[in-house]
Amino acid sequence: MFGKKKKMLRKHETQEVQARFERNEGAGKDIYTRIADLKNLPRDNLPDAVFMLFVEAKHQSELIRQSIKERTRNDFNFVGFVVDGDFATYLAEEAAHAVRDHVSNPQTLLEAMSEQLPDVHFTIQQQDAVSMVASMIRVQRLEGILEGLRLAGLLNKAPNRRRTSPQKNGIL
Repeated sequence: MFGKKKKMLRKHETQEVQARFERNEGAGKDIYTRIADLKNLPRDNLPDAVFMLFVEAKHQSELIRQSIKERTRNDFNFVGFVVDGDFATYLAEEAAHAVRDHVSNPQTLLEAMSEQLPDVHFTIQQQDAVSMVASMIRVQRLEGILEGLRLAGLLNKAPNRRRTSPQKNGIL
């Protein structure tokens, strides 16, 4: 009786994890498509488009992080951390540490006698961890593009848009 309930619960949990993964993967593909489309934009529109894409990628990453935090005790909020050395290595180590975190139920006498191993449940599902790491990579990539625009002097310039006052157009 309890075995059927556990199997049904795991199946439902697996379906939820897969649905979240597919949703996050779709959003990630959209961001990468839009990154590829940046090369077709006029130079004047590039900084604004990259910044808006960066904000969207950060938002998606925050949603994934918050979703993981709600289901587990892990919080992947790296804002404000100062890291000596390679930030990418630091993020990878934190993600690997979180993925290894698991909970196991103590083995019952019946399980021990029948040589069944206790159930082990990982705190963060593999698909959730993949989504989190992928979103962090997208954010880092867009930060790199923004840094390149800043170094090229395009990010600090005000957009070259014609601003006409209503008085000059004869409206007032």
